[in-house]
Amino acid sequence: MNERARPVKALHQVRLNRILDADIRLDAKISALWEAVDEMGAIAAPHSACRRGCSHCCHIPVLVPKQEAALIGRRIGVKPAKVIGVTRLEEMRAGYDNPCPFLKGGACSIYDSRPLACRQQFNMDSDALLCELVDDDAPPKVPYLNMMDYTTVLAMMTAQSKEVRMLNPHTGRISTAIEYSSPAVGDIREFFPRGRS
Repeated sequence: MNERARPVKALHQVRLNRILDADIRLDAKISALWEAVDEMGAIAAPHSACRRGCSHCCHIPVLVPKQEAALIGRRIGVKPAKVIGVTRLEEMRAGYDNPCPFLKGGACSIYDSRPLACRQQFNMDSDALLCELVDDDAPPKVPYLNMMDYTTVLAMMTAQSKEVRMLNPHTGRISTAIEYSSPAVGDIREFFPRGRS
């Protein structure tokens, strides 16, 4: 499947690089990224074990940068809670006893506005057996479709940048540089603890 997806990913790379450089709102950039991942999803779906009603992945941590949470919030009419810094995976409490707050009746209640982390979850096995959470300390060994390129694009879109002035100790001149830092990132449960309510 990863081989079949390669030509589409190449087209997406060109398109997403153009979007990264475009002078458009971040919401539009994230939406374009979601659209590209959904195109990949349409290719992967017939070969994936993922089906409506299977919700194992709705019980694992879902990392979301604050800008993506803000877009989701605007789309669903719920202001996300403030998350400061980067929540480490081991600090997140997920599992069958703590599902995504948007899981309702075995399905995603914000499917059209779900985050990138959810859009790119494709179990490429023949069934969902490997998705079952059997050990809280060990991640499932699911053969996922490789979507790391899209995760990288989201990280690039949401990285915080600022211009800094620095003194060059060798020349004594002041120069400017761009400094980048990670955005606040948290689990979807932190941003939306009560889901839509």
